[in-house]
Amino acid sequence: MNIIFATSNTGKVTSLKYHLKRHSVHVTVQQRPLDLIEPQADTAKEIARVKARQAWEQLHQPILVDDSSFHITALNGFPGPYIKPMLQTVGIGGILRLMEGYDDRSAAFISSLVYIDKDGIEHIFDDDPYTGTVALAASTKKKAGAWSDLHQIFIPTGCDKVLAELSRDQHTNVQPERVDSYTKFAEWMEDKASQ
Repeated sequence: MNIIFATSNTGKVTSLKYHLKRHSVHVTVQQRPLDLIEPQADTAKEIARVKARQAWEQLHQPILVDDSSFHITALNGFPGPYIKPMLQTVGIGGILRLMEGYDDRSAAFISSLVYIDKDGIEHIFDDDPYTGTVALAASTKKKAGAWSDLHQIFIPTGCDKVLAELSRDQHTNVQPERVDSYTKFAEWMEDKASQ
């Protein structure tokens, strides 16, 4: 089976392959950046749904789209689903400057995967929020295959290091009770394969 992952982000593809392998799901994941209109929406789920439908209409093949949001409590949930334009304009340095003077540095990642199967049926996988705090300063370490520069400033709950300084296993096990969207998708695929 082939799945087209409509993304230009190789870190997301690496993460998906890692989770599928952990669940012994044998599918070919093809990374394919597509020209999709990025809708204005309040949640990552809404954006992922619109983009997945656009991608499916272009290809009429099993398609997967991921969209994530990053919510900073002190900034009333900003930037939310607007991570990419935020990073392209002010970067992580700008985020740290916006956080100056705030004692509450809590934040959370929320990701939604939308899979549209060969019949055009939509399946949504929302993860449990990945909670943590915004560091006081950015790490100089950049991890190969990281999804975003936010990995240099986000400290997961239960950890004392930013994501960029954690191994994949540490990252996966730091909040063992949390189930992310990629794991939910891999488990669903595993269950489908066993039927």
